[in-house]
Amino acid sequence: MQLFTAGDSFTYGQELINPQEEAWPALVAKEIHYTCNNAGEPGVSNDYIVRKTIQAVGTEKPHLAIIAWTSAGRIEFGDQHGVYDIWPGCDNKMFKADTSGKLDYRHDLIRYVTLYNNEEYEYCRWLSQVILLQSFLKQSNVPYYFINTFDNQKRNEQYMSNNAGYIKQIDTSRFIGWPNKGIVEWAYGAEHGPGGHPLANGHERIADTVLRAI
Repeated sequence: MQLFTAGDSFTYGQELINPQEEAWPALVAKEIHYTCNNAGEPGVSNDYIVRKTIQAVGTEKPHLAIIAWTSAGRIEFGDQHGVYDIWPGCDNKMFKADTSGKLDYRHDLIRYVTLYNNEEYEYCRWLSQVILLQSFLKQSNVPYYFINTFDNQKRNEQYMSNNAGYIKQIDTSRFIGWPNKGIVEWAYGAEHGPGGHPLANGHERIADTVLRAI
């Protein structure tokens, strides 16, 4: 039996000594006696999360999927140099490490997104991803749960009332913590690393919350 998880650095287990064993997906899988396929990656967008989930269902058909949505403001782009994620105000060290100058235009894109992004549009785009992915998982007969990581909780408070047409299509019975709780809230008060990510005790708290819900 396999548990598939997808998310950003909080799902990957960034700043943990041993993410493969200490991150919340590994803890949940161990408790329910599943193997763990954790597709969490630092700095990724919900575009990545949707893409990786569809690929995993197509190739492996997991027995349970837990999707940890990241900030709606993150966007995935692709060009001749690869696939990458940016967001308003991001400071991508990978781009800075390029001394050839071939990636300079990506900084122009970051500046544009930072100056002219529309937060409610980003929120609606994310709600569309939630609705489409839940339909895909149901059609594929893959049991699933959704959770939020950070930022989307705040956007729910700001924009939910204006977007009832989206909200009523979300199966909130499968969305742990909906609408205003998620990984950041569940790890509140636990020890965090210098980069702001929860350490081992925080991941234990996250795993306990998920396990109680499922």
